[in-house]
Amino acid sequence: MRHRRLPGALVTATLLLGTLAGTGSHPGTAAAEQKAAPKVVRALTLRDRVDAASPEALVWKRAPVVRVPLQPAAQVHPVILGAPSTMSLAVRAIRTPESLYVQLRWDDPNADVSIDGTGGFLDRAAVQFPINLKPTTTPFMGDPTARVSIWHWRADGKPESLIAAGFGSLTPASVQDVRATGVRTSRGWEVVITRPLRTTSEDSVRFDGVREIPVAFAVWNGSNQERDGFKAVTLEWWRLRF
Repeated sequence: MRHRRLPGALVTATLLLGTLAGTGSHPGTAAAEQKAAPKVVRALTLRDRVDAASPEALVWKRAPVVRVPLQPAAQVHPVILGAPSTMSLAVRAIRTPESLYVQLRWDDPNADVSIDGTGGFLDRAAVQFPINLKPTTTPFMGDPTARVSIWHWRADGKPESLIAAGFGSLTPASVQDVRATGVRTSRGWEVVITRPLRTTSEDSVRFDGVREIPVAFAVWNGSNQERDGFKAVTLEWWRLRF
């Protein structure tokens, strides 16, 4: 059985480390080249209306995929310690005349789809954008002068559109227009998070007319007790290019 579909509608990710074997490159040179490589997710831009809300939609085969490495988030809760288990995720994006779709795929052998008592935690994923569209915004959940918009998917099928102005400042957006669908694969999760390009909310990102926007990713593995700030993240902005 390839997939088991879960309830979806949202929502806070895979190794790009190469080897030097056979290249003849000096390690220092290769490291510098890798560091200089652009961190870009290139969206498939379509002129026609297409429903890409399902991770299994055929149109996703046309979208370029990029592997995004993840690192442990900064420890902001002294009582929550450990190493997140997700090392990377595959990212795709599709932009239609009406909506932006972001697909995340990562390995996770266990499906944590419910909270079982006080020791259980959900699998989750998130996509983050600076509301002002500027890369000078801190990727660590923004700050009071430059807030961020977070599309948050939960494995129990509940999505959230959140706003943050720094650590510990998460609040629901005034308009909950984010949707998501997650499915299980033989290796883990495939999730699509989507939102209309245009929004009536003053505290959400406006995508109409935008050619490029900073983007960041996060993944939580519930089986590894990951929650809150205990997560795997991108420590700097990537660029989502249309």
